[in-house]
Order: sequence, then C-alpha cells, then structure tokens
Amino acid sequence: MKLSTFFILVGMIIISLYCLIEVSYYASAENLSQNSSNTPYLLIPSIGVDQAINNKSIDYGVYYDPGSSKPGVGTTAIFGHRTFHGSPFLNLDKLKNGDNITVEWPGIGNVEYSVDNLTVVDPSYRLNVEQGNKLFLITCYPLGSDAKRLIIEANQVKINPMNTNQKHSTDPPYGIAIIIGFFTGGSILSFLYPLKGDQYIIFLATITLTAFLILAYIFPIPPDAIESQLTWFNNLLGV
Repeated sequence: MKLSTFFILVGMIIISLYCLIEVSYYASAENLSQNSSNTPYLLIPSIGVDQAINNKSIDYGVYYDPGSSKPGVGTTAIFGHRTFHGSPFLNLDKLKNGDNITVEWPGIGNVEYSVDNLTVVDPSYRLNVEQGNKLFLITCYPLGSDAKRLIIEANQVKINPMNTNQKHSTDPPYGIAIIIGFFTGGSILSFLYPLKGDQYIIFLATITLTAFLILAYIFPIPPDAIESQLTWFNNLLGV
C-alpha cells in the first residue's frame, strides 16, 4: 500500500466520523419525534425552525439548560449548534427584533416570545438566568467558529393553550442520504484512483465505513464518543 493511499484512508475515516455525528443525530431526532406528545418544541417561523428540545446535551440538537427556568415561569436558556448536529441554529443570526418565537412545553402551553435584542459576546460570558420572563437562544458565532457566542434575547408575550393536534415538521431522511452519499463518493474515488493496485483497498474501506454508518443509524452512538475519536485523528494529522 502506497503512502498516498494511507493518507486517503485516514481522510476517509475522518470524513466518516463527521458523517457519523450527523447520522447519529438524525437517528436520535427520529426517536424524539416518536414521543412528540411529551416532547417540548421550539418554533421560529421566520427562519424555519421546528425542532424538538432535549435535556441531554447540545449535541442532540436544541438543548434546554436545566439551570434556567422552564418557559412561562422565569428566564429560559436554550442552546443549539449552527453547524453539525443537525445545525438547528444555522440561521439564528437572521432573526430581527419583533420576530416571533414559540416554545411549546407540555404541561405549560405554547409560550410566545418576541425578539428584543441580538448580542455577540465572548465564550467566557455567563448568562444571568434571573431576568424575569425572558427567553435566551445561544449559539456559536460566526458561522463555523466558536470564537464568540450569539445570544438572542426575547420577551415573553403570552401563553396559549397547547394544541394537542399540532403536527410538527419532520426532517427528510438525511441520515440515509448521508450514508448513500458517503458510499457513492467512496465508490467513485476507488474507481478513479490512479493506483490500480490500491483501488480495492479504498473500496473495501468504503464498504466497511458505510457499514458503521448504517449501524449508527440503527443504534445511535453518543456524540462524545465520536468526537473524541475525531479529535484524535485531527491531532494525528496536525489539523
């Protein structure tokens, strides 16, 4: 096996780990949607957000900070990624003052907020979670970097009864699309690879890594476990 082939294989492993993060996320999101009657949701019509809220980790999508109050009874803090893990807050910086945000929370109702302020702060900033009936949405800034934090501040407007027949939008089968895309890309690479003797190695790696992605879709892997391996490979290459 040529050295160039080795580096291509390492690159494929790193790419597969990024794919693994997303595949595991979308598989977990599907599990959450199956329990939607007991799952809170964040709705931001102006930027197309209709996402389940979890209390496990920001790596599972939109995350409610249990150190803050529940909606309607105090200051609520909700976090989300702008890239990877479903990118739920990808367009959060496009919100404008007066935009509507609704937090649908079982047992409380549909708590409506109006955007009041957008702020960019240092990562060391600590949010005061005793500011009355407010909602804070927090994500990284700028896009693709964690150098700063973008904070959206919204004031509570009213609480409406929950609509028990509310239907939430569901993501297309992105997890399956990612798996198919990875397999297709790896197969094309193996076919076009100029070192004929190593083509079968790349194709075998493609099949093996695709199998791991399929397993992750069936049995989602905790993001922390994936990201620790990703960090190891990135350090190996000095990235």
